[in-house]
Amino acid sequence: MEAQKLLTKNRRAELYYDLIELFTGLSLVAFLWTHMIFVATILLGADIYNKLAAGLDKYYLSYVGIPIIIAIAILHVLSAGRRIPTRYQEQKIIWRHAKMIKGTDTWIWVFQVITGVSILVLAAIHIFIILSQWPIEANISTQRMKEFLWFYLILLLLGEYHAGFGLYRQFVKWGWFPRKSLGYVTKCITVIILALGFAALWVFNTMGGAL
Repeated sequence: MEAQKLLTKNRRAELYYDLIELFTGLSLVAFLWTHMIFVATILLGADIYNKLAAGLDKYYLSYVGIPIIIAIAILHVLSAGRRIPTRYQEQKIIWRHAKMIKGTDTWIWVFQVITGVSILVLAAIHIFIILSQWPIEANISTQRMKEFLWFYLILLLLGEYHAGFGLYRQFVKWGWFPRKSLGYVTKCITVIILALGFAALWVFNTMGGAL
């Protein structure tokens, strides 16, 4: 809390932190949704999935993109996480205030914190698994999805919740769109992305071992 007090005294520094949080958040949401569309190409068949993965490797998009996304994610954690209370007493106060206010946006922020911390751990595990089983191929992905189905179900739900409501909070914060219509749009996109994710998981889990 002391660090936060010092930051709020410098409005320019606070603005820079907010802009970094906005830019990194939008970049991660764009990546997450693009990544889900890529994974969902398995719905079109293993050959298309493999060709797309091979194309990303051929033009070094995977090798360049992964470090960039990791760097952006670290910046996002540092910028967005600066307001998260780290002491137990501070967390109790935040929880008490959330229950008193009973505002939707307040609870969205609380769950953004919880899902954000969870995703940080789960995403690190996911990246480690992917890199240890490189390159990306349909048969390897099938085996991984079957072996870690519950892990990827949880990561999918938490990731899309965090992305959709994070986008909503940022746009509301900067006053770019009306709150009600923005909430409707972000919820619809989240449902569509989740549907693609569930469908992809289902296809992977119904495929045979040899593709």
